[in-house]
Amino acid sequence: MTFEIRFLKYFTLVLTLVACQSCNNSEIENAPDVSNIVVNVKIDRFEQDLFRMDTLHLEEEMQRMQGKYPELFPLFTENIIHNQTDPNETPAMALSGFLRSKQIRQLYDTVQLVYGNIDPVEKRIKQLFRYYKYYFPEKETPKVATVISEFGVDAFTYGDQLCGIGLDMFLGENYRGYSPDIFPAYLRRQFKEQYIPVRLAKTLAQNTFGDTPPGKSLLDMMLYNGKMLYIVDRLIPGTPDSLIMGYTREQMEGCVANEQAVWARILDQKLLYSTDFGEFRKLVTPSPNAPVVFQEAPGEIGNWIGWQIVKAYVKRNPKAGIKEVLAQTDSQKFLETARYKPQQLR
Repeated sequence: MTFEIRFLKYFTLVLTLVACQSCNNSEIENAPDVSNIVVNVKIDRFEQDLFRMDTLHLEEEMQRMQGKYPELFPLFTENIIHNQTDPNETPAMALSGFLRSKQIRQLYDTVQLVYGNIDPVEKRIKQLFRYYKYYFPEKETPKVATVISEFGVDAFTYGDQLCGIGLDMFLGENYRGYSPDIFPAYLRRQFKEQYIPVRLAKTLAQNTFGDTPPGKSLLDMMLYNGKMLYIVDRLIPGTPDSLIMGYTREQMEGCVANEQAVWARILDQKLLYSTDFGEFRKLVTPSPNAPVVFQEAPGEIGNWIGWQIVKAYVKRNPKAGIKEVLAQTDSQKFLETARYKPQQLR
């Protein structure tokens, strides 16, 4: 039975399930009250300040920007826009070429047309950081700034001090500057304003949890990524699962309909404990599909299964806080404790 056929068979029932699960209504109801948590979040428009620089007095302007953006400015000039193939390129050379590029100037103008008013984004980011402060009170609230990088970065962190949002990566999936050869459709559909909090939450989760799974098996990676998705879900409660996963509505419905079948295929093909990354890569990394389980299954469906295992663990251990969930690094023990039973449609 293929992924698509099973999806069609259960279409009506799945719509009912997705109405509850994909939209995360229960998560909104169970989300903690963070209305009294004060966070100082003001998005700095770094790209606007950058393009106001007087290139005729570049050295003085660079010193001014260094003073205003002590973390971001050197990161931007020495890493984000630096030509890594040219060891002789200085920050001044990189910046001069960037600011004088006609193509980049046009990109900047487009970003200002789309994001001249950043208030709606800032409001959502502020709410995200209220939840961040609730779950990780020991963490300081980082500065947040917007950049353009000619499609180099979408969201990033720099330690606990700084978060960046690459606005040129959120201009809409039909923006003509996104080459299909570089950005296929399954990636471009995420290049929208509504994905900004999702991408920022993911990079915050990685910065908080670390960027190295506890082992090299598929189970290790599924649970590592599943925990990351769990953090994201906590930081932006009420966000549809489809947005968190970067899936279409149809793909999300297919995942719900086929959860048991996908888990069975992973077990039947003895993938769960495999350390052959090439064998299961599409299950845990962005890909158009994951044919190792079903031809129609979306890429990263292994991460989605990992997320369901984490949810099962939390359900079995309702008193477990988010830090306790993250601290359980023994993947086999975590799976056994979760007693995961994939959903079956009847």
